[in-house]
Amino acid sequence: MRKGFLAEADRLATAVRSELGLGVHHRFDPRVLATEYGIDVLPITDLIAEGAAATSIRQLTAVDDGCFSAGTVLVGTSRLIIFNPVHSDGRLANSVAHELAHVLLEHTPGPAIGPGGCRIWDQTMEEEANTLAAILLVPREAALMCARIGLPHAVGAARFGVSPDLMRWRTDHSGAARQAQAAAKQRGKTIPRLGAADVRAVIGASALGWLNDLPEQEWLLVLAACGRALALASTSALIDSLQPPSAS
Repeated sequence: MRKGFLAEADRLATAVRSELGLGVHHRFDPRVLATEYGIDVLPITDLIAEGAAATSIRQLTAVDDGCFSAGTVLVGTSRLIIFNPVHSDGRLANSVAHELAHVLLEHTPGPAIGPGGCRIWDQTMEEEANTLAAILLVPREAALMCARIGLPHAVGAARFGVSPDLMRWRTDHSGAARQAQAAAKQRGKTIPRLGAADVRAVIGASALGWLNDLPEQEWLLVLAACGRALALASTSALIDSLQPPSAS
C-alpha cells in the first residue's frame, strides 16, 4: 500500500461520515451514501428482468454463491452497484462499501474480465478499497472503545452492521487492540476476554439487531454497561446489558 494512504483514507472517511451527519459511533449505511451519489444498488437477481441468463444468476447465487459479492457496472457516466443477495447483511455492507470506496478514491474503472475469461485484478486498488471501506464502516475510535472493554467482536459487529470477521480485522489492523492492551498494561490491568463458549452463549441469548440504529449516546450507555459486566466476568450481566429496553 502506498505511503501515506492510511492517513488519507482516515481523512476521507471522516469527511464522508461527517457529510452524512454520522458520529464516530454511528452505523454507516453504504446505501445511504450511494443514494447521495445517485448510484442505484440492486441485487444481481434483478438483472434477469434486464435479459441476464437465469442460469448464470443461479450459478452466482446458488451453485457457487461465494464467488461473487458485488460489482459496479458503468454505462456512460452512470454507475450501478449489483450485489449478491444471498450473502449476510454484514458481508453485503462491506461489499457495497468496497464498491463505493473505488468511487471515492477515483480509481480508474476497467473491465473485470480479460481475454480468455481471466479476471483482471489490480491488487493496489483492491487493497485501498478494502481499507477505506473498513474505515468507513468502523472508525478507529469506535473499535478502540470496544477493544478497551474486551467487547466480543460479534456485539460490535451488530452495532456497526458488519461481520464479526471484519470487526476483528478492523480492531487488529487499526492498532486499536494493541493500543487498548498497552493502556491496560500501563494501569496494571488486563482486558477481560470471554471464552468462545461464553461468547456463543451471549450471542445465542441476545437479539442484537436493536443495537444497529441506537442513537450514539444510548450505544455508549450500552457499551458502558457491557464493560461493567465484562469486568465482573459475568456472562449473565452481559446478556442483560444486551437486551432491548422493552425486554429488560
